Amino acid sequence: MLEKEDAELFAAKLAGATARVVEDYADGDVVHEEPFSDQLCGRLKETLQDFQTPNVRWQVNVAVGGEDAGRLRMRSLTKHKEEPRFGADLVMVLDLKLRGYSVRKGLLAQSKKLEVGDRMSPAEWRRLRGQCEAMIDVTPASMVLLYSTSGVMPVSAAAVLAYDHRDLHRLVRYDMDIFYKDFAICWLGDPLIKATDSAALEALRILADARAAVRFAGVPREDDTPERAPDQPSTPRPGRTRPRRRILGMD
Repeated sequence: MLEKEDAELFAAKLAGATARVVEDYADGDVVHEEPFSDQLCGRLKETLQDFQTPNVRWQVNVAVGGEDAGRLRMRSLTKHKEEPRFGADLVMVLDLKLRGYSVRKGLLAQSKKLEVGDRMSPAEWRRLRGQCEAMIDVTPASMVLLYSTSGVMPVSAAAVLAYDHRDLHRLVRYDMDIFYKDFAICWLGDPLIKATDSAALEALRILADARAAVRFAGVPREDDTPERAPDQPSTPRPGRTRPRRRILGMD
């Protein structure tokens, strides 16, 4: 399993990288939401280079695109240029293959610039709500990353939709190290959003119509770790049917 110490060190490392993106923003190196996602992916990749915790060797892949990202139908995931975006500019996935513990899952996120004490304009507020609705239409594991010169505050897309006001910093604060830790220990994330390598990550980014995607992978530090057996399809219990959900998975 993923030990508490490994999860906390992993989360602290990523939170530090995120803080450096905030410094980049304060210095004027980040202007819009999409460059923020690009910069975040770059910093996360940089900080996890050759990174190890007591029991895990970590790796990271990133995929960043431009105007080539495909459009998707809101209900069918079929590429269609005239339909609106899915709302996310960042896809984040986790792929852990540890002894007795294996997980593949991910989430969608939309970056949004908002200084503490400010309120969104009515037009930008409506746009964000539309983006949150589009993300949640894909998965409940959808987040908004509010960034400012004071830091980054992750908020669930569901919480944004539940809130009637435009001053989102009044919502309960959720620090980035807790966000990354919850993602690592599987309190947050959707197992239907996954990518197993860099090629699959790029395909997932295009499928999700996102600007950027990042994949965190963890394997045991022991060199003699046996490979994990291929995934076996699960069988629903007799008399029960599994609800149909769209899948943003790439193997």
